[in-house]
Amino acid sequence: MGGLISVITVNLNDAPGVRATAQSIAAQERPPDEWIVVDGGSTDGSIAVIREFAHLIHRWTSAPDRGVYDGMNRGLRRARGRYVLFMNAGDQFATPDSLGRIADALQASPGVDLLFGGTILALPSGQRLYRPPRPAARLRHGLPAYHQATVIRRAAHLMAPYDLALGVSGDYGAIATLITRGASTARMDWPIAIRACDPGSLSERATAQRFADFVEVQRQILDLGLGGVAAHVARLTLVHFAYRALRRIPYPPPREP
Repeated sequence: MGGLISVITVNLNDAPGVRATAQSIAAQERPPDEWIVVDGGSTDGSIAVIREFAHLIHRWTSAPDRGVYDGMNRGLRRARGRYVLFMNAGDQFATPDSLGRIADALQASPGVDLLFGGTILALPSGQRLYRPPRPAARLRHGLPAYHQATVIRRAAHLMAPYDLALGVSGDYGAIATLITRGASTARMDWPIAIRACDPGSLSERATAQRFADFVEVQRQILDLGLGGVAAHVARLTLVHFAYRALRRIPYPPPREP
């Protein structure tokens, strides 16, 4: 048995990111009951890093896959914990007691399907922002929490895996599917994870695909009409450009002369 929490890490050619994630997991006061690493066939030294931390890893594989969500589905199928949390290469826990707080929250809400926590956004400018979890009722505006801060009951997630057709927003699709099917939710207004907002990441590079995925989820899963979809896309556009402007602000701000 995998215990309460399985942490899953997906990687492709990000040796520094794998190391940062591994160090973060090693620093947890309450270690995960299971840590699974799914590598997509890296050639950059990632495998050496994975082997360095093999004493903490319960299972790991390295083989070509069809992208990040294929890797996440593979990790989900291999997991044995009651709950899964995806901390992919470069993601880190916010504090050494993050997993302990997650375990306490799950025990306080026995049987909950989705636990949403807060995320610290590490911007390229050096600035850090806290993004608290949002109510599930606001799903039409986007994810209640980033995937690094979303804990999912494994049995439920297996019934709604990541759709590879949503190449940038598979997490939005999976969470939307679970909630529309009646998944129970809970929130934990505490920073669970640190998300590095890398300009070279898939979600940052594939903006057009992200918007297309957003529309697909809104129409096909949330069953919103064209008017509602248009309004939410307009809001997402404003958020997108506000974030792009914010991430260029140096931190700390320069002092006035």
